[in-house]
Amino acid sequence: MPDPIDEDIDRRILGATPGQVIGPTPRFPGMPRWVGVPNVPAADLPPLPAYDCRRVASPPVIDGDIDGGPWRRATWSEPFGRIDTGLATRPATRMALLWDDDHLYAGFRVEDRDIRASAAVHHEQVYVKDDDVELFVDGQGGYYEIGVNPINTVYELRWTWLEPLLERQDHARLDELFRVPDFVYYAPRPGERLGRVGEMDWDLPGLRHAVRLQGPLNLPGDRDGGWSVTLALPWRGLAAVSRDGAGFPPRTGDVLRIQAYRAHHDRTVEAVTGADGSTPITPFVGQTWSAMGNHNPHNPERWVPVRFVDDLV
Repeated sequence: MPDPIDEDIDRRILGATPGQVIGPTPRFPGMPRWVGVPNVPAADLPPLPAYDCRRVASPPVIDGDIDGGPWRRATWSEPFGRIDTGLATRPATRMALLWDDDHLYAGFRVEDRDIRASAAVHHEQVYVKDDDVELFVDGQGGYYEIGVNPINTVYELRWTWLEPLLERQDHARLDELFRVPDFVYYAPRPGERLGRVGEMDWDLPGLRHAVRLQGPLNLPGDRDGGWSVTLALPWRGLAAVSRDGAGFPPRTGDVLRIQAYRAHHDRTVEAVTGADGSTPITPFVGQTWSAMGNHNPHNPERWVPVRFVDDLV
């Protein structure tokens, strides 16, 4: 039989009395701690769009206005399609990207006849109960995710793939991830040995974001025009999502994989109680820049390859 546990040694190892909880309490205990992510199905999907991200001569103002400045000359995407099939869907959502040596800039044009929002806590998963738009930026060994709702509440995650850390025996980084108080673990997809960890309380240094509404908020029965979002993501901050900062900032001709998403809630359906027993959830449909083949946008191989060019706007 194994030796009985030596409680004195156990206390020395843990630095705590028996039964004491180590570390802070999660801010969002109702969120799942792990999730399964399906692979891209072996089915016919629309080809990935091609996109050239144009350079700005002077930085755009981050105030939610996409009708002036360099946004007028930016290349806007086609309307997003259904996340699973890519088929056209309403209401329409479009996005555009710009860049310079310091930032990646993103603009969203969101058609919305009934603008509603209530999530007001930073890092709250706003898509659960509000329409939102989201941006995903791939890096070497990780990626960044941000979502914004119509009242400019954002959540952010830094995602890190675990298998490369184990392969290069980066025990310090693994230990750091194990101590993150607010995280979600995406379990390995078929063919992977390990999954990835998303840090739910991570903040992109220097991030700026703004929203502008075309209509009153939370006033059912009126007919709104929609809302728009502008983002400025510093390359220096995005370097922290990659293994060694590689790829940030990009050089002319470099390609990064980027995805854009919108959650559109069906307000004609009564909300139901969520998994945490308190948050009301209405059904929502995902729209994406490129079709994913399923209802999860977290497979980077289906994200849009964005090429960075010196064509000035």
